[in-house]
Amino acid sequence: MTSMNISNTVSRTDELEEMAAKVAYSATQLPQIEDGTPEQARAFRAERGNPFAPEPCDLHQIRDLEIPIGRGTVGARMYVPTPDSVGKGCLVFYHGGGFVLSSVEDYDTVTQRIAYHSGCNVISIDYELAPDNKIKSIYQDAFDAYCWIVEQAEELGVDASRIAVGGDSAGGNITVALTLACKRLAATMPTLQVLIYPSVDPSMSFPSIDEFGKGYFLTKNGMNWFRSHYLESPEQAADPDLQFLNHDLSGLPPAFLITAGFDPLRDEGQAYADKLTSFGVPVTHLCYQDMIHAFVSFAGGIAAGEDAIRKIAAELKQTLL
Repeated sequence: MTSMNISNTVSRTDELEEMAAKVAYSATQLPQIEDGTPEQARAFRAERGNPFAPEPCDLHQIRDLEIPIGRGTVGARMYVPTPDSVGKGCLVFYHGGGFVLSSVEDYDTVTQRIAYHSGCNVISIDYELAPDNKIKSIYQDAFDAYCWIVEQAEELGVDASRIAVGGDSAGGNITVALTLACKRLAATMPTLQVLIYPSVDPSMSFPSIDEFGKGYFLTKNGMNWFRSHYLESPEQAADPDLQFLNHDLSGLPPAFLITAGFDPLRDEGQAYADKLTSFGVPVTHLCYQDMIHAFVSFAGGIAAGEDAIRKIAAELKQTLL
């Protein structure tokens, strides 16, 4: 591995890392999501694929699940890295995509590699997307799926006392909502929360939103497009339930949080880390200073993405095994 530009507070280098810069520039040359419908954006992504997706791993078992939830079922995929992993800890993972795009399949090799390097089981949740499903329905589905996994842990081959939750971007937002729901409803609290460049501020009020709002893969216009689909109305951005930075965060599980130096979500990730710390929650925060949003998904071409996966895996191994 080459050396990485990593800090425990948000900051950026003078320039993007070379491959991150190429990905960011390429994104500016493609059709922009805000110029089309969700269906068009999904079709384009499916056709193009991810040329920098991580390489797959040789795992003991990968199997698809149907998880019953309050309003039906939701798909999921379980990754068991080795025979020795059966009966041990598990990460419940929620993918990114602004609540509108992406799937378990799109994150398949990311979650494979987390399982492979950690030795932990991973269950990736294929939650239903906006605009057909709005944000609070997605939260409920995510919570229901997590609770079912806890309840069915023995049958699944998972240790119910060692279950972490995590996700990236919108999946990080879901992770925060889930831990707060566990606190509010006195449900089994996860052992760890893994937050990868999480979205935690629907008001989009932090300086990095404008500083990196154009030309760095995730754009401000794109974020507004996502909001227009996952919120019930523009006014819902001010809903206290969604204002995580104003919540009492005491009693939440330790957090392993990753941000990127050139990410519009950078500052809110730092703000959430600071807020957790102020409530006495242990936080490990790593800012990859020369990276863009979504760099972990490009771990097949961006070395920092693979480095982040391995650091997440090391934290899971230490906490869950």
